[in-house]
Amino acid sequence: MITAKILRMSGRPTRRTIARRITAGVVLLTAFTIPLNAQDELVVRGNVAYQEGDFASAIEAYESVLAGGFSSAGLEYNLGNAYFKAGDLARSILHWERARLLAPSDDDVIANLELARSLTVDAIEPLSMFWLVSAVAWWVDLLPRGILIAVVAAGWLCLGGGAMMRILARTDSIAAVGRWTAIGGAVVVVLLGSNLLVRELGIGRPERAVIMVEAVSVRSAPAMDDDLVLFEIHEGTRVRIDERTPEWAEVVLDDGKVGWIPLGVMEAI
Repeated sequence: MITAKILRMSGRPTRRTIARRITAGVVLLTAFTIPLNAQDELVVRGNVAYQEGDFASAIEAYESVLAGGFSSAGLEYNLGNAYFKAGDLARSILHWERARLLAPSDDDVIANLELARSLTVDAIEPLSMFWLVSAVAWWVDLLPRGILIAVVAAGWLCLGGGAMMRILARTDSIAAVGRWTAIGGAVVVVLLGSNLLVRELGIGRPERAVIMVEAVSVRSAPAMDDDLVLFEIHEGTRVRIDERTPEWAEVVLDDGKVGWIPLGVMEAI
């Protein structure tokens, strides 16, 4: 993530200083535009391959974008679609789940996940969620990530601009406008900025994974002993990870069942 640094200046900047800053900004933007353009070309190539029914090439192109460190809800969604068309149910669910993390309210992502889960072997009925937990989850997922970032950035601009307007105002009316603009920006930053912080840091978010193998036995303890087998879960099932050892994880299913499975049979969302 690129963060802007606020520099404290003593005195008014000269025209030459401003020109240097603009030049540095253009160079910085160019440096980030070049790889972005390359990733855009890969996305277009993947989209064309998908439309032509060449799902293997589409997957290769989309995965190359992810390998380059770029991700978005749309990219994860497209990759899930390509894996689904290629017959890989587990990976389609994995990428649609990742898309839902970035765009929790996207109807297409939700619909595809519901379709995919109807095709999995395990018919799991989720437990009802406590109302307070549901309310917090609703608040955290209220806005898509991109919109949330834009709104928080706008809040910071209003806060800073309003404060400057208040300080430099020559009339009481302008000062009042600046004060209320700064207050409005501060409210947005506090309310939605905390929302963004929680989402970006994953505070309170359980670690989840998707089963990637055809079937795996869930055991009562982290050991390869058939006497410890409780039940089986299958490809595409989503689990919550509660504990880890170097080779095992204690997982919880959406219906509350608990047990241990090898780490290698699943991939984190």
